Amino acid sequence: MLSWRTGLAGLVAVALLAAPAAPRAAAAASAGSGWHGYDAHVEAQQDPGQYVSLISGGGANSFRDDFSWASVEPEQGSFDWSSTDAIMTQAARHGLHVLMIADTSPAWASGGSTSQPDWYWLPPRDPATYGAFAGRLAARYGAGGTFWKQHPQLPAVLPAGIELWNEENTAGFWGGQTPSPQVYTGMVKAAWTAIHRADPSMTVVTGGLAPAGGYDDVTCDQKKGSGHDAQDWNGLNYLQAMYHYGAGGHFDAVGWHPYNFWTGAGAGQMLTYNLCSAWSQLTGTPVSVRSLMAAHGDGGKRIWATETGAPTCVSGATYTCVTEKAQATLAADEVRQWRSWSWAGGYYWYDIRDDDGGTSTTDVEQHFGAVLGNDQPKPAYAALRTAWSG
Repeated sequence: MLSWRTGLAGLVAVALLAAPAAPRAAAAASAGSGWHGYDAHVEAQQDPGQYVSLISGGGANSFRDDFSWASVEPEQGSFDWSSTDAIMTQAARHGLHVLMIADTSPAWASGGSTSQPDWYWLPPRDPATYGAFAGRLAARYGAGGTFWKQHPQLPAVLPAGIELWNEENTAGFWGGQTPSPQVYTGMVKAAWTAIHRADPSMTVVTGGLAPAGGYDDVTCDQKKGSGHDAQDWNGLNYLQAMYHYGAGGHFDAVGWHPYNFWTGAGAGQMLTYNLCSAWSQLTGTPVSVRSLMAAHGDGGKRIWATETGAPTCVSGATYTCVTEKAQATLAADEVRQWRSWSWAGGYYWYDIRDDDGGTSTTDVEQHFGAVLGNDQPKPAYAALRTAWSG
């Protein structure tokens, strides 16, 4: 889920330097303005109830998690909803609204071999198959959905929305292939139609785009280029291409991952303006997410930060990291800035608990939590709760 690996060059450079009716349009303008919470991996936990309690106790009203197509429909037409039902059950019990990520492809849809690394991140050969899955998510978990009818004992805590894939501008989340905004746009169009056929009130967010250099400068080497290479597309160039291929009118909000951290950075440094900063690219750079949206008639829609954060250091760490104090200050300052922007939508901190115990000195993925692996809060946990309540 994390984006920093494929945008490392840009981060180092920073360190060195159905036709929608009118009610849908109105809903899109305010989509997700109040959602805030954590990215989560509920299915992977041995103590899912305690895990989701940490999310609730951290001031969240929502969390974001994978609703994996590859897991739900491993064989075409055969569905196993047990893992996603478990996520939704825990969310409902804790009064939390889930941002469901419709991601991964079963091998039958992508044509990939399960012996291939990350085969499940290959895109489907036919966008309509992905659209059908996204529509089934809305039909099961949206307003009046079959899940709620099958579980009348649960409060119907409806989803915050559906996010269409994750970091699709990177090869790491495109099955190792060169990312394709044209293929992805076909998936967005198919999903939009199917989702709103099932639940016209469901908010649709484009997959959060990962940091990857600057506009027309994907490696952030100060040389104007195409904005993409075989591994990555800069998020702004990718969004521009999506509009070129007709994505406009097929989503309610743009997903973005404004990570910007490096070893030893303080919160102020991480939020300082830079052409290659995904945070600056939200609205500050000459070409920005906001300027592209406005130029294509989407100025009234919101941006959702579906992942943001920074990993903390442990003794002997060899991975990229910041101090716990810097992480906490970054969290508070980001939320404060986020809430000052009229166009800001959902905001999700990556993530809630350090993964796999959080003891590794080499694996950065284990250290993004606001809570340690033993459930002891880091300062960011209280900082986020206070910032969100304020």
